[in-house]
Amino acid sequence: MNLDKSEPKCIIISAGHFVPMEIPIGEEDLVIACDAGYLYAEQLGILPDLIVGDFDSLSQAGPAAVRSLQEIAESDPDRIVKLDVRKDDTDTIKAVKIAFSKGYRKFMLYGCLGGSRIDHSLANIQTLLFIKHHGGNGYIMEENRIVLIAENETIRFHRGNSGMISVFSVSEISRGVTLRGLMYTMENGELGNDFPLGVSNEFIIDEEAEITVREGTLLITAEM
Repeated sequence: MNLDKSEPKCIIISAGHFVPMEIPIGEEDLVIACDAGYLYAEQLGILPDLIVGDFDSLSQAGPAAVRSLQEIAESDPDRIVKLDVRKDDTDTIKAVKIAFSKGYRKFMLYGCLGGSRIDHSLANIQTLLFIKHHGGNGYIMEENRIVLIAENETIRFHRGNSGMISVFSVSEISRGVTLRGLMYTMENGELGNDFPLGVSNEFIIDEEAEITVREGTLLITAEM
């Protein structure tokens, strides 16, 4: 997939399932760790610009994790954004809102799937919709997986990809859906949110994949 590497981005590291991986960070990028996502950042040698959360999951990680956060709170309190446990925003949504307020429109989200709670995975997929509907582009990144939203647009993946790709309609009906450069194609079709017709498609390694939705919202998951 072709991503503009020159555009400043917000990197958010949350507390879901996480496999250590290289996270490219540019000079103008903003790095935010959400709650126990701070421990993942620490594991990678990354000091986040901000650490956001009510810190319920981090406190469960043990006294060493709590001490590490306390040391930062004492030496650099502006780096900590403490949230109330009783709140409408998830830690990840709050991080997104902070980044929007600072002018960021591109978001790379790590540690946002899996973990012990499926509700957080679903909430983070909704976060991709929140980002899209507020003028940004968000990507959930994993070791060999990317999850993104397409809405009234065309998404392209460069040649050389192999693996599975699935397309789901998030809106009730997605119209004008065209799938090209994949094992199973579609031309100006429709996908509904009550039948998984777009599941388990495949990249063709020497072709550029193209997904278009003329009217509607698609959730795309690519295993690469």
